[in-house]
Amino acid sequence: MIYGALLAGGSGTRIKSSKIPKQFILMNDKPIIIYTMEHMFAVNRFDYLYVAVHKDYYDYMQEMVEKYIPQKDQVRIILGGKERIDTIHNVTDAIEKENGIHEEDIIVIHDSVRPFVTEKILNDSIDAAIQYGAVVTALPASDTILHSVDKEVVSEIPDRSIVFHGQAPDSFNLKMLIELENQLTEEQKKVITGTSQICTFNNKPIHMIEGDAINFKITTDSDLIIVKSILEK
Repeated sequence: MIYGALLAGGSGTRIKSSKIPKQFILMNDKPIIIYTMEHMFAVNRFDYLYVAVHKDYYDYMQEMVEKYIPQKDQVRIILGGKERIDTIHNVTDAIEKENGIHEEDIIVIHDSVRPFVTEKILNDSIDAAIQYGAVVTALPASDTILHSVDKEVVSEIPDRSIVFHGQAPDSFNLKMLIELENQLTEEQKKVITGTSQICTFNNKPIHMIEGDAINFKITTDSDLIIVKSILEK
C-alpha cells in the first residue's frame, strides 16, 4: 500500500492578511489544501490520503473534500496533534487501525501548504522510498548560507556546494518509520521540526531526491501573492 499524509493542523501565524490557517485560505474560491490534494492524486499511486486537521476545521475539510475531490472515497480525515510528531503519530496510528502495517507499505508525508508539488517529485519520492526506506526532497542552496549562533554575528559561512534546502514530501517505509518513531526520546520529540529528523536522531541514512523551486511552502503574505499569480497563469 502507498499512503499519502497531509499535515494540515497548523495555524500559520506568519500570514498577517488572514485570520484562518493558511491551508484554508481561498484561491479562486477553493482552499489551498485542495490544490495540494489534487496534485497528489494526479500521480494515481496513492491507495489512501490521510489529512490531519485541527478539530475546528474537521467538518469544513469534510465538506471541501466532498465538493472538490473525485477520489473522496480514498480520503481519510483525522485530527492532528499538538506538535508535528504528534500529528504524524496520529496518521500512522489511524493507518494501522484501519489497514494494519505490512512490510512494503510506503508513506509519503507532505505539507498541505506546498500546493504545487510536481508529479516528478512525488514519483521520485515514492520510488526512492521503496528502494532506500527513507527519502527527503531537497534543493541545492542557491544563496550564501550564514550560520549565526547568537543570531547577531556571523559564526561561519558553510560551503554552499554541500548545503541543501529541505522541502517536502518526506517518504518512508511505513513499518520502519513507526519503529524509529517509537525509539524517540521525549526530548527529541520536543525539538523535531522536520519529519526526516526521526531518521537522523536514530542514525538512519536518508536518501535525497531533487526538489523544485515551484514546490515552495506558503509561509508569508508574499507567498500568497506568488500563488495567486501562478494560478492566474
